[in-house]
Amino acid sequence: MNNLLSPEETKQFLRITADDLDGFVKSGKLQAYKISGQYLRFRKEDVLHLKETTFKDRENPFKQNTFLGRVRDFWKFNNFYILGVLIAAGLLYLLGREYLQ
Repeated sequence: MNNLLSPEETKQFLRITADDLDGFVKSGKLQAYKISGQYLRFRKEDVLHLKETTFKDRENPFKQNTFLGRVRDFWKFNNFYILGVLIAAGLLYLLGREYLQ
């Protein structure tokens, strides 16, 4: 079982950029190991510890939303269309009512 991760695997796992990864290595938050003097690797345990301590408050994008959260998102992305339809329906009602009288 391979206990080491490549820089690319580490970036994907932590969802960070190469500059962020370099910053963690330079600041000492993540220990980097060189294999054969040229291949940079990171221990899985170190990466998991960094994720738990540094990114614990980062929201999980795959987390299930509540019903109220889904309604809020729906309104946020569709409020212009909903209000436009209501205004158009109101105008059609007023014009139709005056036309039929």
